[in-house]
Amino acid sequence: MYANKVIKLDEYRRKKIKQKDIRHINRSKDPEEDDRKNTFNLFMRVLSTIREESY
Repeated sequence: MYANKVIKLDEYRRKKIKQKDIRHINRSKDPEEDDRKNTFNLFMRVLSTIREESY
């Protein structure tokens, strides 16, 4: 490893933002992932309704 490596912050930020955008794009295109999220959200709403009704 290089002990005295200089990191340029602008390049680092750009790279991280680009990686984040790529991950977000890949996730949003996956319909199976959307179905999982929707199912989970529905399940959580059902649980909250059950809790409200039980009191």
